[in-house]
Amino acid sequence: MTGSRITDLSSIDAENFKLRNERFFNRGYDYDAQPHHGVGEVRRKIWNTRNGDLRRVLRDFPKDAPLLDQCAGWMHAVAGKHFFPDANHRTAMALLRKLLRDNSIELAPLPPQRAREASLRSHEVRNKIEPVRLDTLYRKDRLFLVWRLYFEPAILYE
Repeated sequence: MTGSRITDLSSIDAENFKLRNERFFNRGYDYDAQPHHGVGEVRRKIWNTRNGDLRRVLRDFPKDAPLLDQCAGWMHAVAGKHFFPDANHRTAMALLRKLLRDNSIELAPLPPQRAREASLRSHEVRNKIEPVRLDTLYRKDRLFLVWRLYFEPAILYE
């Protein structure tokens, strides 16, 4: 994996973020929207996410960073900013897999339990740190470290 980087993000736009997140909602993948919100309310919240904010994730992506930092940074930006009512981690991971495929990068497989543990740790850390803002999407903080440790075996030991 040394030298591999995500340099082409052209296959993803703001609508892809919303479509992917809505797909998790439609399929009922443990989408934890508040029970008092109706289906229409949750969809409205998904689609009311500002396109400009989602484009900022793409525009500010660190194309010259090492792959390990790119993957950790992507998860920090998308899951950390928490754009949607739920499934932010799953949305971030699904779109990252797409970016990796589109850039002809294959990571070593990681056990699903490892992703669940990283997601839980990410939730814990996210609640203890300063909120991720649009100007700190790719900040290297404790949340970034959670995801760097998650991806490390898949990238460094490929």
